[in-house]
Amino acid sequence: MKSVSVVIPTYNSSGTIAEAIASVRAQTVAPFEIVVVDDCSRDDTLTKLDALAAPDLRVIRTPSNRGGSAARNRGIEVARADYVAFLDSDDLWAPRKLELQLAQLARTEVDAFSFSALLHKNEYGEERILPRRAPADGESLADFMLKAGNVVQTSTLVVPALVLERCRFNEELRRFQDIDFVLKLAAAGVRPMYVDEPLAHWRNVGPARRVSSISAPEVLQTFMAQHRNTLTIAQGLGLEVRSMGPSRGVVGGLRWLDRILASVCVGALALPNAASLILKHSIGVRTYRVLRQRFGKK
Repeated sequence: MKSVSVVIPTYNSSGTIAEAIASVRAQTVAPFEIVVVDDCSRDDTLTKLDALAAPDLRVIRTPSNRGGSAARNRGIEVARADYVAFLDSDDLWAPRKLELQLAQLARTEVDAFSFSALLHKNEYGEERILPRRAPADGESLADFMLKAGNVVQTSTLVVPALVLERCRFNEELRRFQDIDFVLKLAAAGVRPMYVDEPLAHWRNVGPARRVSSISAPEVLQTFMAQHRNTLTIAQGLGLEVRSMGPSRGVVGGLRWLDRILASVCVGALALPNAASLILKHSIGVRTYRVLRQRFGKK
């Protein structure tokens, strides 16, 4: 079986980094190395890493804070194994993650990367397995992620090192770096392989906010500017309505409602999901959370 480097970008992750590394060290197939790239943490993350020192752990300290994509790219540059697996510093892996994904990749002779299902606790405190289904035969990753709203999360990815010589994370994006990276893999002709078992735990813990919570309109505009010539209308609308709420004011609300209805018309959003989004933003997230808990929404 080929070797794998684990790349963990970290920033102010004192409360979670030890658990993340422990979940890597608990793998049934041990990685060749664990590369932690610290993006100028200001808490005691480095102290925690010093306490975890061992031959399998390499800690790279960046000279300036440049974000998760730059940290991952730095990890890719120094990784020495045949494959690179990514783990965010507040996520965890199931013990057989590397075993199952490396075995899957060993069965193909073409350029391929592996991703898996994951366990996620959402903003309402509900635990669920994502994505809700596997990619359909012939379905593009853009349709799978953007039109259908399924997730290909970074902490589930295992990618050949040779592929990473031509595919890197976009350091200009403040959000949607994972989507951009997966689309880049697909555009390079790298075949996706899916393990239909939750092999990662996607957590939202600790003081730092996930980049997925950034809601400024310009983050979507930056992403779309780079993909406008390759995405369909349905794919663009699907991403927009699931990731961005209405902007302030009557005009902003009306424009957002128009985008919701357009998404339903092009098949990027099911009518019940559209109704849920409209209700959530009409009554507020806190009240909507209470309703979900009361009526057992899944």
